[in-house]
Amino acid sequence: MENKQTRGLVIHFMDGSKISVSFQQQTEDAYRRKVGVEEIMKRRTVIVEAEGAMQVIPFENVKFMTIYPAPELADPSVIKGATFND
Repeated sequence: MENKQTRGLVIHFMDGSKISVSFQQQTEDAYRRKVGVEEIMKRRTVIVEAEGAMQVIPFENVKFMTIYPAPELADPSVIKGATFND
């Protein structure tokens, strides 16, 4: 069986709570991953299938998301190599 790199997503909600999701790489094709992220941004909903159920998370409830590792074909407007300072 093919060993795909584990990916992660932390969703921080407006009420201060958060959830962490881990998953395998969904496709080897970097372009398809980029298009997938663009589609999520247009749809304004994250849909996750986990443990036999589908979770639909509308952006209106989300403060921000942390996605790792960072995609290699990120939009040219993405600021790269940054550090957050409190």
